[in-house]
Amino acid sequence: MSTTAERAAQPILILTPHAMEAADISDYLIRRGYPIVISELQLNGIMSPMEDTTMPPPVVFFGFQVNQTAARQWLDAALARDWPVVLVNGDTTEAEYQGLLMLSRPFDTAHLDAIMDRLEQSPVFAPG
Repeated sequence: MSTTAERAAQPILILTPHAMEAADISDYLIRRGYPIVISELQLNGIMSPMEDTTMPPPVVFFGFQVNQTAARQWLDAALARDWPVVLVNGDTTEAEYQGLLMLSRPFDTAHLDAIMDRLEQSPVFAPG
C-alpha cells in the first residue's frame, strides 16, 4: 500500500483542550464529507507522532498552546514526521511555526472552508 493510500485510511485528528471547539471542527468535517474524525482533549490520546508505528493522519487540527512544553514536544514530533498541521488559534510568533496553516478563534465555516480548500489542493493531502 502506498504512503498516500495508507494516509487516506487514517482519521483526521483534532487535538484541543476545548470540547466545543473540537465538536465544531468535527461537525464541520463530517458535513464536508470526511467521515473519519477523531477528537482528543489531551495530548496523550489515541495517536502520537512519537511512536514510530503511528501512521500520519491526513491533517491535525492542533489547538494546544505551543508555549507549553508537552504541546511543543508533540507538535515538533508531528512536524518532524511530516504530519500536516493546522494551528488553531495559531497567532504564534514562533518562527518555526510561521509556515503552518493557522485557524484563529473565533472561526466560522468560511474560515474552515479556506483551510480545507487549501489542504485539498495540496498534492500530499489524502483524506479518508
